[in-house]
Amino acid sequence: MKCNICSGETLPFQQAMVREKYSVQYFCCPNCGFIQTESPYWLGEAYTEAINTSDVGLVARNLETARVTKAVISVFFKSAAKFVDYGGGYGLFVRLLRDSGFDFYRYDTFCANLFAHGLDVIASELQKYELVTAFEVFEHLVDPMQDIAAIAKFSENILFTTNIPPTPPPSLENWWYYGLDHGQHVSLYSLTSLSVVAAQLNLHLYSNRVNLHLLTKQVILSPLFRFVVSGPGSTLLNLVVRRRSLIAADYFRISGRKLE
Repeated sequence: MKCNICSGETLPFQQAMVREKYSVQYFCCPNCGFIQTESPYWLGEAYTEAINTSDVGLVARNLETARVTKAVISVFFKSAAKFVDYGGGYGLFVRLLRDSGFDFYRYDTFCANLFAHGLDVIASELQKYELVTAFEVFEHLVDPMQDIAAIAKFSENILFTTNIPPTPPPSLENWWYYGLDHGQHVSLYSLTSLSVVAAQLNLHLYSNRVNLHLLTKQVILSPLFRFVVSGPGSTLLNLVVRRRSLIAADYFRISGRKLE
């Protein structure tokens, strides 16, 4: 197979049982380190529910990414601007950011919006945002270069999560992030493959080298980025930088009444 990132020739990596029923071949690119599955014919079944049942860390992850995103915006971007969460799921992240005073919107064509009603972005009315977030999205992309280019249409600044495999890549049975139980993770990125993505989009890549990354036109200091997204850094910035919550404004928008 051709690599879905750099178009080089891939090598067979390993086979594993996906969803306990499909024997799936995984391939690894010797050039950029990207790992991909064979053509994922099982995805229709894998997405019977948009959020897989083993994703027990969904709430904790939203709390963590909300803290980090507030810190990143406060340091590197215009806090009063508009933002969008791509693949926003139930809308919990958008609600958390709006509660903290950041004008966030949601884009997701697959999952029900439970927490951010009236805040969905329509692709046909696409506008540029200061920042687009895409948490736990990249590993789901079947055609990553095309799909990431589509995400970049929202903003030239993309803050996203995806876990980087250890070096050398662990066997399929020995790393939970391959997602064999649900079968939704079909693209696994090395830092080199993310650098290829950045180059093709004419953007800079900054990363904590584990799971959190930023594609941007800006030139920033890598150590500063890593501090801002670290636990101590983001926690400190959340204590220092505060904005007026949008809860009252959202309530008025929906109900026409003011919160007393």
